Amino acid sequence: MATLFFRYPRLTLLALFLSVVSGLAALGVLGRQEDPSLTERFGVVVASFPGADAERMEALIVEPIEAALMELVELDEVDSTIRANVALIGVNIREDLSPAMVEQAWTKVRDQVSSVEVLLPDGVLPVRVERQYMGAATLVVSLRWPEGSEAGQGALSRLAEDLEDRIRSVPGTDETQIFGAPEEEVRVTLDPEAVSALGLGPVEVAGLLSRSDAKLPAGRLAGETLDINIEVDGAFDSLDRIRDVPVAQSPSGFVRIDDIARVERTVREPAASEAYIDNRRTILVAGYLQPELQVDAWDARAQRVVRDFRAANPAVEVEIVMAQADYVVDRLAGLAQNLGFSALIVFAVLFLVMGWRSALIVGSALPLTILLVMVLINVYGEPLHQMSVTGLVVALGLLIDNAIVVVDDYRLLRSRGLERLLAVDKAAKTLFGPLLASTLTTIFAFGPIALMPGTAGEFISMIGISVIFAVSASFILAFTVILAMAAWFDDGRAGERDAPFWRDGLRVPVLAKLYRRLLDAVIAQPLLGLALGVLVPVAGFAAASTLPGQFFPPTERDMFQVRLTLPPSSPLDVTRAEIQRATDMITAHDGVETVVWVLGETSPRVYYNMFGADEGRPNFAQGFVRATDSAASRRIVQAVQAEAIEQFPSAQFLALPFEQGPPAPAPIEISVIGPDLEVLDRLGEEIRRILGGTPGVTYTQAELALGEPIVRLDVDEVSAGLAGLRLSDIAGRLRAGMDGVQGGSVLEGVEELPVRVVAPDNRRDSPDSISGAPLPAGAGASPLGVGTFAQVRLAPETSIITRVDAERVNAIYGYLSPYVLPATTLAAFQDRFEAENLILPPGYRLEIGGEAENQGEAMANLMSTAAPLLILMVAAVVLAFNSFRYAGVIFVIGFLSVGLALFGVWMFGTPLGFNAIVGALGLVGLAINGSIVVLSALKASAAAQSGDAAAIRDTVMDATRHILATTLTTIGGFAPLLIEGDPFWLPFASAVAGGVAGSAILALIFAPAAFVLLIRSNPQGAPSGASEPEPVL
Repeated sequence: MATLFFRYPRLTLLALFLSVVSGLAALGVLGRQEDPSLTERFGVVVASFPGADAERMEALIVEPIEAALMELVELDEVDSTIRANVALIGVNIREDLSPAMVEQAWTKVRDQVSSVEVLLPDGVLPVRVERQYMGAATLVVSLRWPEGSEAGQGALSRLAEDLEDRIRSVPGTDETQIFGAPEEEVRVTLDPEAVSALGLGPVEVAGLLSRSDAKLPAGRLAGETLDINIEVDGAFDSLDRIRDVPVAQSPSGFVRIDDIARVERTVREPAASEAYIDNRRTILVAGYLQPELQVDAWDARAQRVVRDFRAANPAVEVEIVMAQADYVVDRLAGLAQNLGFSALIVFAVLFLVMGWRSALIVGSALPLTILLVMVLINVYGEPLHQMSVTGLVVALGLLIDNAIVVVDDYRLLRSRGLERLLAVDKAAKTLFGPLLASTLTTIFAFGPIALMPGTAGEFISMIGISVIFAVSASFILAFTVILAMAAWFDDGRAGERDAPFWRDGLRVPVLAKLYRRLLDAVIAQPLLGLALGVLVPVAGFAAASTLPGQFFPPTERDMFQVRLTLPPSSPLDVTRAEIQRATDMITAHDGVETVVWVLGETSPRVYYNMFGADEGRPNFAQGFVRATDSAASRRIVQAVQAEAIEQFPSAQFLALPFEQGPPAPAPIEISVIGPDLEVLDRLGEEIRRILGGTPGVTYTQAELALGEPIVRLDVDEVSAGLAGLRLSDIAGRLRAGMDGVQGGSVLEGVEELPVRVVAPDNRRDSPDSISGAPLPAGAGASPLGVGTFAQVRLAPETSIITRVDAERVNAIYGYLSPYVLPATTLAAFQDRFEAENLILPPGYRLEIGGEAENQGEAMANLMSTAAPLLILMVAAVVLAFNSFRYAGVIFVIGFLSVGLALFGVWMFGTPLGFNAIVGALGLVGLAINGSIVVLSALKASAAAQSGDAAAIRDTVMDATRHILATTLTTIGGFAPLLIEGDPFWLPFASAVAGGVAGSAILALIFAPAAFVLLIRSNPQGAPSGASEPEPVL
């Protein structure tokens, strides 16, 4: 069986053909996207109760919904933000649930909300469950009129809807969204005095209009000879039809809508949201691709649709603002380029170490393994993205390790006189056990990364999966195709003295002589070898305490995000003026190409973890800035943040680079939990004071908001009652006049325009206008102004209440200057907090959130899968050696390799974050492979087992070339990542490459020294538990 592929060349050729064809076919159909798709674990339950203040919303709406949701074991956390009239109840599904279980959890969430909804008070609007989309927009298109055009925004809104429909029809589109589009309506602006004189108000007029808009069927004639529907003619189809609706009768005739109101088609004001590009009003249309599809193919189809739309509407400026395909192509092309450079470096190393013939044979494992990995990724159902391709880069040096050892051992056996068939058979049988053990340890080492649950796991798991696929495929290829090719292309001159380096590899006699002396010294004094092996790892563990911490680093991108939050009472007009001033400030910097703002709602998610949760607030604006390149973006974002602090002193202006990892509302979050709102507010202000004085913090924000201004009416209930008005009547009539009431609709083709009845603008623009607002006092009676029975005043009120898992909480957010490390700032805050000696009252506690919480959860998820896989790794090594003592040596080496990884991180000056820890964890399996090979060879030698120093030295010398070759090729595989210096990959690459470099010392110095100590401690000359000299197969 070991020589099957050598003896049957047609079988080998068939395997090669199938590998190449299936790999190329898989490459052609694999999906392509920039980042992995993330499961929608976050969402919000939206509950609206018009007229209820925040505390009533908490008691009547939020508490029963929270109680129902918290019955679900699938939920990790329920957090609520409560304002007057509306509550947002956040839902966070547990990270250890699979995507299928998450879907079931959302079904249960909807069921629980439905069961509570019927118990809520009358007047509560339908409760909605909205899942947070976790992907980035695939295409963002802007529509705007040319400068100087008199065309209205309403017409542009209709064109945006047309474009949205076209993009939605592109195959593969998941969803579409419009930003900044005004809402068209037919506005009926009442004359308040004239309407009140008739004993009517906006509610009554809207009701009359609704009943005059005949859109309902009037029945059906059904008989023996006919079957016909009956309709009442008169549905609203024009503005004149609405103007002609009668509302009352007067001595001079009927009073119609046209007599008491102005009817016009317009856009709703004040607008809910607006969008601007470089201070020009625009509308944005975003398209989102379904997961696992090819972004570049979808983008080509979508951009063709956009070009057709532009050609059909030449009067509109249509521009592609952001296309994710550009980033996908650049990112995958860059990683593919790194893969190519790594392959060249690996081949060059193989040529120098093993000669051209062996280099070609071993190097053929590279394309074959990559093609097989493409097949496996396709079967697994994942697309190509930066994580899966990076996994290949990571595995590049590893996937030929088995081939190097097999080919080198075959040539060593041939140099000792064995025939080709016998050499193939002996190499396969001798190496199968050790290489299987080393492959399994690599698989088990990367297993925690591949199996890591949660959002962070979904983001990085394909690194581990790609490595597992690669080393598994390389193991199979090494013992089938590669070993057969080594024998077929054997020139019969293995082991000849004075062979040129291009044939058998580079040999340096001086270095070999020095190395032989070093081995002799280590064998004679094994404690010296142990000391040499632990020196650098111990230095790495010591250096780790000096490294700054960072969960996930920023990404290198030519864009950064901006957010502006004004005081709560700021209208959209003020927000518009401020973002225009901000745009002028930003565009003054060299390298800025485009500034995009969306007011009143979150902007399109141009990056997957772009955070925004201030929907429907006129004092909020969010957007992004595009620069010429990533370097310019990095420079500009820091300058803009520094300038914004000075130029916008009364606002919160955030300029933030895009970062990897799970989304978080702020880098630093300190939550105070307790029952009393005033105590929470006082403690929150103290914490804000301490946090605001911490170096690196730009802004602080407390989620709990007490004392926000509100217009309050102190009504004389007796006087109002004499006029036939109750408090709820007054509130309802004022709300109808201020916000408007829908009274029917006008159909235009497939579009439906609402008819809104509203008071004039001068009755809605200041608190003073409320006093003069007339209210009907009954038929025939003169209207009464609100001021006749009520006093209007500004008063403070609790405007925002926040809760987490049914407890009141005040979350304090700390925002940092760009590229300031949150861990360092958090540590400085904690020192300041302890120095202040702030004592919390009984029943109150602090919790740390933000990046620290995300990192803690990610590390817990990572380690939750590490324990069982560590047991499997132990079992694999013990079975390979049939000895617990040998296995102990291997795992000491694995532990020391972590110190080597930390030394590599320190040497390259990168922060110690999640990527570096993942790299160190994956390194454990890689670093012990060489030691397994060396100890297996020593254990298989009877002379070495008997303590023969020369035999031990020669056995280690025989293994040295392929240990050095595998070490150098692994480092070569990481070289492009190290040279490129990408802040996301550098910590990972420095940990793995640094550890692998040191692992050669552990394999060639530490492992032989440990072997000598083991055989000297065993009087029988062999370690206990090892009854046979041959390794277990």
